[in-house]
Amino acid sequence: MPQQDHFKDRIVNIDFIADSQLEEIPYKNSYTLTLLTSGFFSGILNGISVNIKTPCLLCFTDQDQLIITKQQHVVAPTIKFDAAFLCTLRTSENKYLSSKSPSIKVGMKLFERNNYLERTGSYQLNNRIYPKIIEKFFVAGSEIAVQSDEFWVCRIKKYLIELLSMVDELEKSSKNTPFNRAVNYIHLNYANKITLDDLMAHSFLNRESLNRKFREKYGCTAMKYLLLYRIKMSKELLTHTGLSLNEIACSTGFSYDTYFIRQFKKIVQKKPTDYRNATRKIALYQ
Repeated sequence: MPQQDHFKDRIVNIDFIADSQLEEIPYKNSYTLTLLTSGFFSGILNGISVNIKTPCLLCFTDQDQLIITKQQHVVAPTIKFDAAFLCTLRTSENKYLSSKSPSIKVGMKLFERNNYLERTGSYQLNNRIYPKIIEKFFVAGSEIAVQSDEFWVCRIKKYLIELLSMVDELEKSSKNTPFNRAVNYIHLNYANKITLDDLMAHSFLNRESLNRKFREKYGCTAMKYLLLYRIKMSKELLTHTGLSLNEIACSTGFSYDTYFIRQFKKIVQKKPTDYRNATRKIALYQ
């Protein structure tokens, strides 16, 4: 059910179902984000026979179709939200603006089917990514129920952006190669301190080989890619949340906000606040 915001005079169209029934998903007029934390099921998903086991993330819209033929010991918490939740932008302490289509872009390809025919809406999670996904998923669920402060909606968007981005990047680089291990390590741990030695240890590549492969793929060194990825994630948080610069800096792996501001301006050619103001106006018409 939609949530009455305890801090603002508005209804927020998001809900957390601690143990949803597979037969009920996807929900009508909603994006459905279901995390399979226990058990397995078989069925027909968008016309394709599937056997889904824990852990798995299901990303559905009401255009998806799921027919269950068998299930056992399934535990499937769900976060469901409508497009308005993704479109609403906080522009001040008490002002919100809405657009006509989802403005959050990072990770939303997980819900698309037209250009990604191989995607059925189910994404198997490995042992590296699952602990991070389940943490962000349940923190977001708790925030829906508790509404810890006036920034609760911003924080939920932050968690959704982060977990959807992780799964999307995992899909793009799912082949277990030394280089992909380094890339995945960045995508999963960018909010923490990462050194070149860390990347070398996880990829089993030496400095020269690692940087050569990053230059071949992304046109930059491994550590420059890390910086650019942190900036990419900070852009999403600047546009779609009202979190402070210090909170965004900490969430994206920068030691403090002044360092974040300096690096952001150097790469984007704008101060974070200027970027936030400009992209919010653009996002309203996406």
